[in-house]
Amino acid sequence: MTDFTDKCVVLKINDYRDDDRLAKVLTAEHGSVTVMLKGVKKAKAKLKPFAQLFSVFDTRLLANRGAFLTPIEPMLIQDGFSLCSDLKIFTAASVAAEATDAAIGDDEPHPELFLAFLKLIRALQMPDVDAYYRAAVYMCELNALCGFYKQYAFSENPVSPVQLLGYAQKYGYAGDGNDADLSRRALKYISGEFERFFDVRIKSVDSIDLYI
Repeated sequence: MTDFTDKCVVLKINDYRDDDRLAKVLTAEHGSVTVMLKGVKKAKAKLKPFAQLFSVFDTRLLANRGAFLTPIEPMLIQDGFSLCSDLKIFTAASVAAEATDAAIGDDEPHPELFLAFLKLIRALQMPDVDAYYRAAVYMCELNALCGFYKQYAFSENPVSPVQLLGYAQKYGYAGDGNDADLSRRALKYISGEFERFFDVRIKSVDSIDLYI
């Protein structure tokens, strides 16, 4: 029997049966797990906020048999509404979530990656910096945490995607990545690097050009 308490962030949601959904969840101490959210398609379902992408919550997770875990008295820390209500922010967060899901792929602990994703969520809620720049900062950190560190060319006034990635590596979320087109191209570039590293396809990358 599986039984533990942990902090969770939702990376992926799929429909399951008539009224249920399955959430692919990154936990702080137990890696990636699949959580069954029963009855969340019903209008007054208590678990509905937990079936939203990028929601963060604390819960006990229990499974007697099978691969799906059941949340016991979950406590919502932050819903994902603010990240889902803006299409550009949603695209940036989705690219990061898909990449994170592809990078872990097991039930081993990834506390540094968990914290990095939470930092991205907080950064995406702050005003005045392009969402694609913030996602590019995260993708640089994700690649490094997964053993694929690459030092990009740096410039204080970047004019190319590679230079912006070098700028992102140096300044992180504190950087001023407000050139929307350059940020767009930098996120596509670093996402392509990730896809080659892991031999995967990040579907959300297809939406980057739609929201500049």
